[in-house]
Amino acid sequence: MKNVRAAILDDEISNIEILKKVLLDLENVEVVWTADNLDTALTNIETERVDVVFMDIQLPPYTSFELLPKITNLNFEIVFVTAYQEYAVRALKMAAMDYILKPFKESDIIAAIEKVRNKQNKFGEITGLVKNYFSNSPENFSKIVVHVADGYDIVDINKIMYIEALDSYSKIKLSGNQTYVASRSLKDFEELLTEKGFYRVHKSYLINVRHMIKIVKGVGASIIMTDGASIPISARKKDVFFEELKGVISF
Repeated sequence: MKNVRAAILDDEISNIEILKKVLLDLENVEVVWTADNLDTALTNIETERVDVVFMDIQLPPYTSFELLPKITNLNFEIVFVTAYQEYAVRALKMAAMDYILKPFKESDIIAAIEKVRNKQNKFGEITGLVKNYFSNSPENFSKIVVHVADGYDIVDINKIMYIEALDSYSKIKLSGNQTYVASRSLKDFEELLTEKGFYRVHKSYLINVRHMIKIVKGVGASIIMTDGASIPISARKKDVFFEELKGVISF
């Protein structure tokens, strides 16, 4: 069983102790360091190699996101800890980044450690994507992470034509005839991508309006996409969809 070197950053000592106890009870897990402020954490990161840092988002008067641009070598993974901050959690979901909600559940901590233990990709790659997100304006964020059989791919959302529901999974169709099956529901993608020009036109389809080439009106209304696919528009969404498109395109 692979050894995991863990660290904890939280401004509340009681939270540090809870996390530390759970981690030390796990087989082959070592807590290398703990910190309750950004400066101490940065010093430890630069001097002590770890595989994962459990990092609280809220570190008054700062947030842990302010630490990311200061880290020169992101050779570890981060599991963010939060009491739920919509803006932050949305960003983490876009990057498929692990996070744990407060109050802690032991099962969530164990699951996070197992992901680190089984990780095959280079440490820090997804963390680097989150770092880039918070170093730029959120509205400029244009990539999501899609888990695949041998790891993950970073996908430009502008290349996504549409996403189709497959029970609890989703099929992502990209330009260039590339397809992914992701272990996220269509609702998850709707929450992430609505502000990026995507629209849920049917219970089974989320489309990127940039890839529409024709709208077929009438009883069986549909949208023709750039790959020739005909995407149905549900009757209850049709009028709202057409109204919202006014001013964006002419039809």
